[in-house]
Amino acid sequence: MELKVFIQGCFEQQYNCMLRSVEGLTNEEMAWTPNDQCSSIAFLLWHYGRTLDRWIHTRIKGDAQLWENTDWAERLGRAPARGDDTGYGFTAKDLQSFSMPDTRALLAYVAAIRKESIEYIQSLSESDFERLEVTNPRGGTIKLAVMFQQLIWEFNQHGGQISYMRGEQRGLEDTIYSGGLLESKADQAQ
Repeated sequence: MELKVFIQGCFEQQYNCMLRSVEGLTNEEMAWTPNDQCSSIAFLLWHYGRTLDRWIHTRIKGDAQLWENTDWAERLGRAPARGDDTGYGFTAKDLQSFSMPDTRALLAYVAAIRKESIEYIQSLSESDFERLEVTNPRGGTIKLAVMFQQLIWEFNQHGGQISYMRGEQRGLEDTIYSGGLLESKADQAQ
């Protein structure tokens, strides 16, 4: 399997799992945290979008982020838009003061940056993953393949946290679920 196909598959599965995990949650469930030292599902979803936006636009393309070029920061209660406002390095106090954005707007932002990311990945050749280098926020540069490895790890980590918090609130819902989107009950009945 080509690396590009593998990365696209990971992005697709992560996104679908995240959507399934937030499906039907109330605003209270989206804002819930196990304690005052933890992130909420809403925060983790926002962080997913912000991290992807920053890596794709700032680190890879050298462009302004979607966050900075549109009204997303305002729509999600984070105006004025700052490119470094991603949740990275947030303290417990920052997490506690994170206000719950509108879930529909939050999902729309994540969908918009995900769409741009998928389009960017599709534009790459297989050799681009080893040829292109990006600035590593921790110093130096890294290959594009390594950058996507870090994103996949981060999205798996936070996706698991989102799923766990859903389970903490709703309990065991579907014992056969193993990833991706499930068919709706209406689809299963047909």
